[in-house]
This record gives sequence, C-alpha cells and structure tokens, in this order.
Amino acid sequence: MKTKHWILIALVFMLASCAKTKSYYVNDDNREWFVDTASCRFTMQDDNWVSYSFLMEPVWQHMLENGTSILFVPTERSMHEDLFQNGMNSYSSCLKFGLEIEAYKHDEEHEGTDLLMMYFGESRYDMRIDGNRFYPSGCYDMGHDVGKMEFEAEYIDKYWVHDVEYQGVMHLKLKDVAYPQSDFFPTEIYYAKHYGLIMCTLDDQLSLCRLPD
Repeated sequence: MKTKHWILIALVFMLASCAKTKSYYVNDDNREWFVDTASCRFTMQDDNWVSYSFLMEPVWQHMLENGTSILFVPTERSMHEDLFQNGMNSYSSCLKFGLEIEAYKHDEEHEGTDLLMMYFGESRYDMRIDGNRFYPSGCYDMGHDVGKMEFEAEYIDKYWVHDVEYQGVMHLKLKDVAYPQSDFFPTEIYYAKHYGLIMCTLDDQLSLCRLPD
C-alpha cells in the first residue's frame, strides 16, 4: 500500500514538473501610453478657469500568475506582466485616474493585443489594444450598478491643446451619457502617448484642458 502511495506522489510531481511556465510581456508599442518620468507634474484648467494640479506616480510593474490544473495537478502555468500608473489631483482625491495594461495571452485570434483599463474616479474603460488600434469592450460606473456602457475609441495622429501639439492621442467617448451617476464621471477622454491626460469632459458638461508646462 505504501509503495502505491509513493508511486502516486511521484506521478503527481512528475506531471507538475511537466507544466512549463510561459511568460507574457506588454508589447513595446503599448508601453508608449504611459507617462514619461520627466513629465510627472501638470496642470488642468476647466471652463470656469479653475486649475487642478496633477501628480503622476512612476509606473508600477508586477507579474500575475495564472494556470490550469487537473485533480490539483498543474497542467499549464503562465505569468502576465501588469503595468499600472496613477495620477491624482494634488488638492482633491476626487479627480484621480490611472492607466493599466496587462499582457494578454496571445493566440492566433488576438495576436499582438494586450488588455487596457482606463480608470477615472468611479469609471473604468476596458479594451484590447495593439499599439494604435483599439477594440472597446465596455465602460463601467464602479460606483453604481448600471451595467456595461458602450464607448468609441479612436487614434488621432496629432491634437492641439492650448497651443501645444501632442502626437499620438487616444480618444475615448461614451456613446450613452444617461447612465453614469458618480460625480466627475468622464464622458470623453483625450490621452496622449508619453504625456497622459490632456483633455476630458466630466458629466458631459465640464471640460478640463491641460495647460502648457
């Protein structure tokens, strides 16, 4: 009986050792959406001439472990790189946002795409991203259970804000603005490569634009 027991243990360890770990990393083109460390502070101004000073934190990186198993024996392991950067108004925690990109498990259907999540207050915009191409999934009001909302995503080569030209801009626009209930919900966002947030519209009413450095 003891012999069978040790044989079973040996078999489990042998199967577990056969489960090789595969690592996935965020594509280099997608990394360009994070803010450079040299541009970590900036100011936004709204329609009422009220200014908001923002501080960007350094990019935070860690690896997420995933896997499958049969009868508690690992059959597949994978590590996915997760990058996150947070920005917050210096005087109020209400205006805060973040960008997160996770390395997707690439296959023939989604080769080259990663998962992107844009956070702003109680909102979250989800999509798959491949450099300058976006595949929207849905927008969520995390403060209220309103379900998934549809939004449009487009890439703009150049966009001007307060006489400053930004190259490579992600433009997100909510299709239905009737659902959001949380304060400061962004219904439109302009986000530039290497710079971050450059313009947004809150609650479909108040617009904020980035001032020159």
